[in-house]
Amino acid sequence: MASFVAVLFSAGLVACQSGPNVVTSIDFDGASRSIETSDVVCTKQPDGGLVILVDGGQKRTVRVQFTQQGRLVVQRLGLRYDEMAGFVADAREVTATKVDDTFNFSGRMPPNPGESQWHTFRIETTCPVYQDAPPTVNQRGAP
Repeated sequence: MASFVAVLFSAGLVACQSGPNVVTSIDFDGASRSIETSDVVCTKQPDGGLVILVDGGQKRTVRVQFTQQGRLVVQRLGLRYDEMAGFVADAREVTATKVDDTFNFSGRMPPNPGESQWHTFRIETTCPVYQDAPPTVNQRGAP
């Protein structure tokens, strides 16, 4: 969990550096949306995992944390697009594929509080560049 928080912090620091424009497609319960932004951060984790953060503004974000263990295994996926929102932390509920630097995630998310039905989703995004996560342990002699 600490590494996930460190990645989110570093993603916020790097997000102010604009990269190429990326269009992230979202299909949530049959409603199609897209986020077009230059703020897509793909951070390699020390354990071989990857965190993708698509920041389209305060109410338009996608965050995915996953590893590759012979296949892509998603630990956490969350999205918000205006009033649409969902989160899943069960690898059995998400299928992930990668072709070149384009990632596709699909599956289902449990209902949000006050809802009774599960949500279906499909997300496609691209990592324009990859960065390494900052060290989680201070180097010897570092303050």
